[in-house]
Amino acid sequence: MFFVPRSLLLVGAGAIGAIYLMSANQAGSAPEAAEPCAFHVAADVLNVRSGPNAADGKVGTLRQGEQVEALPNVVDGFRELGGGRWAAQRFLLPAPGSSCAP
Repeated sequence: MFFVPRSLLLVGAGAIGAIYLMSANQAGSAPEAAEPCAFHVAADVLNVRSGPNAADGKVGTLRQGEQVEALPNVVDGFRELGGGRWAAQRFLLPAPGSSCAP
C-alpha cells in the first residue's frame, strides 16, 4: 500500500474540484439567445402587436422601407420582434445578408 500525505490528497482533491467546476461552467452555461434577423417593412404602415395575433393589442407601427430587427420565431404568421412585440410576417422582407428566412 502506498502512503500519500494528507496535504497532497487535499491539494489533489482541490485541483480536481476546480477542473470539474470550470468544465461544468462551460458545458452548463445558459443557451445562447437567438440571433436577430433584419427585415424591411413592405406595407405602407405595419401594426406592431403585443402578441402573435391580429386581435392582440397594437403597441406601435412601422413605416414602409423601415428596417427592423426580429427574432427567428414565427407563430401563426407573426414574427417576434422582441420585447413583447410581434408583426405580420407577410409584410417583412428579409434585408440583404439577413440570417433569417421568411
